[in-house]
Amino acid sequence: MDNRRDPLLLRSALIRTGSTDNDIRSAKSAGTITSLRRGAFAPTAALVTMRPEEQHVLAVRAHLSAARSELVVSHQSAAAVHGFAMWAPDLTKVHVTTNRTSGGRKTSKSHVHAAPLTEDDVTVVDGIPVTSADRTVADLLRTLPFEAGVCVGDAALHSGSVTVTGIAAALARSAGRGVVSARRTLAACDARSESVGESRTRVLLRASNIELPDLQVKLYSETGKFLGRVDFLFLIGVILEFDGDVKYSKYLRPGQTPAEAVIEEKRREDELRSFGWVFVRCTWAELAHPEQFLAKLRRAFETAAGLPAPRTITYP
Repeated sequence: MDNRRDPLLLRSALIRTGSTDNDIRSAKSAGTITSLRRGAFAPTAALVTMRPEEQHVLAVRAHLSAARSELVVSHQSAAAVHGFAMWAPDLTKVHVTTNRTSGGRKTSKSHVHAAPLTEDDVTVVDGIPVTSADRTVADLLRTLPFEAGVCVGDAALHSGSVTVTGIAAALARSAGRGVVSARRTLAACDARSESVGESRTRVLLRASNIELPDLQVKLYSETGKFLGRVDFLFLIGVILEFDGDVKYSKYLRPGQTPAEAVIEEKRREDELRSFGWVFVRCTWAELAHPEQFLAKLRRAFETAAGLPAPRTITYP
């Protein structure tokens, strides 16, 4: 079996290229291939190198290969195809929508939604029929809890693939419950958010009745020197940064190591402190214990209130 190209291996294609059912059973027994569904497999070595969302897209393709009717990939599955970041997505089922008003069903591996689809609601991504970016976000805002909805809405808006107007129009076209709550979630989304961690932090601040900060603000010295761009800025004199691992890996400059990125970030923080800013960091672990983080943030507000105003110029 030649597994070097497309990791999706369909039984029909394997048989055409000379493999037998015995060969397939032997490969499964040896653990060299893993079953995605009946008649669809993937090399185990390839699967272990994939992110969960990438594995899910393979499951989507395997599901469509056996579909007997026209289905459009939707909801979490569509978000994975579009590449939108999500918070704790349930990827155990392949979500598809069929263009009718009734007849939805669930199995252990799939969830078929029945809902009207217009031409504006459907597109094709890498050969996969999928709900449009706007419709995908609209469907998720209707069905996900507020926090998860804000995370995927932020990610989609930040990618430039959707607009608030487009999502609102897709909501107006879509059928089903949750449109009112979806509009409320959409109003809380912000294209300036650059990660799921930042989105979750903003949701926490909103729920805590803390005045929301400005996002992605550029800071300059009074002489015009660029000091840095910060995740959250409170006018009282506090900078809040979400400290996810991605900051020290994904956004490295060519040739820069994670250790060098950490040192550079520390220098930037020290310089901003020298201009009068109080610095606070939020981590994934602290989001799991919000009261401790919020107490730390409020202490920073108290400290900043007793200090002179920072000596910087800010530009959003």
